[in-house]
Amino acid sequence: MSKTGESSVLAERVAQLDGGLSPAERALYATLEAHLENLAFETGASLAEKSGVSPNTVSRFLRRLGYKGVNGLKQALRDEVRTHSLLNATLIERVEHRPADLTSHLNAEINALKDFAEQLGGAHWQTVVSRVAEAERVFVCGFQTVRGLAEDFANRLALVRPGVEFIDLYSGVLGQWIDSRNERCCVVLIDITPYAEAGITFANDCLANETDLVVFSDEYGIARYIDTPCIVSMNTRTGLILESTGGLTSALNVLLHCVASAHKTDLRERMEAYRARVQNLRLYTK
Repeated sequence: MSKTGESSVLAERVAQLDGGLSPAERALYATLEAHLENLAFETGASLAEKSGVSPNTVSRFLRRLGYKGVNGLKQALRDEVRTHSLLNATLIERVEHRPADLTSHLNAEINALKDFAEQLGGAHWQTVVSRVAEAERVFVCGFQTVRGLAEDFANRLALVRPGVEFIDLYSGVLGQWIDSRNERCCVVLIDITPYAEAGITFANDCLANETDLVVFSDEYGIARYIDTPCIVSMNTRTGLILESTGGLTSALNVLLHCVASAHKTDLRERMEAYRARVQNLRLYTK
C-alpha cells in the first residue's frame, strides 16, 4: 500500500478537527506523515524530538484525533492496512478492466523473481539460509490465505533436515514449542496482508526470547511490526484480482534447496530412509 493509502485514516481525522492545527501540531503532523513507514519504531518522545515539540503536545494532539497515545495510532494504521488489502473496491476493477492479454501480469511475476534472484549472492540471503539450516529446531508458521503454503513448506523442509514442524497457534496446544525452549530454534513466518494479529504477536515474542526469526512476506511492509533483519520481501502486486503468492512459493523452494545443500552430508541417508519407509507402507502406486 502506498504511503498515501497508509495515512488516509490519519488525514481524515485531521481534516475533521475543529479550529484546524496550531503551528506545533502542524509540525507534528508533518513528522507523522514523513515517518509512517517506520512508525512501529517510534515513541511519543522520539516524535516530539523529531518535530521539535514537547511530549505533552504529542499526547494532546493524539487525544484530539481520538487515539490513546502512539500505540492507539499504530493500531489504527495497522487495521487500515488489513482492511484495504481485501475489502477493496479495486479488486473488482482488476477483473472488469483487465486486458485480454495477461502477459503483463506474468511479466510482473517474472520481474519479482528477477529482483529476488539478485539477493541470492548476498550476505543477507546467506544469513537467512544459515539460520534455517543450522537451528536445532525449525518451526514454520503461516496464517489465513498462506497457511497452506506454510504447511506445505514445512513438510518439504522436513524431508531435507530433521527437527522441522508446522506450528498452529490456533490449536491451543503448543507442546512442541514448549519442549524446544532449551534448544536453538528458528521460526520461519510466512505472512502477507491482511497480517494476522497472532502472527505479529508471535513473531515479536520470538524476538523477545532471542529465537531466530525469518520472515517471508509481501511488499506492504510487515517490517513496521517486526524488528528482524531476516525479512525476505516479494512483490505480490501483479494486477490479478488478488496479490500473487507465486513469488513467495518460488523463494521458499529456493530456500529449501539451499538448506538441503547445507545438509548434503547426511541428505542421501535421509532420502534413502524416506524411500524405504514409503515403500514399506505402500503409499504410492508403482
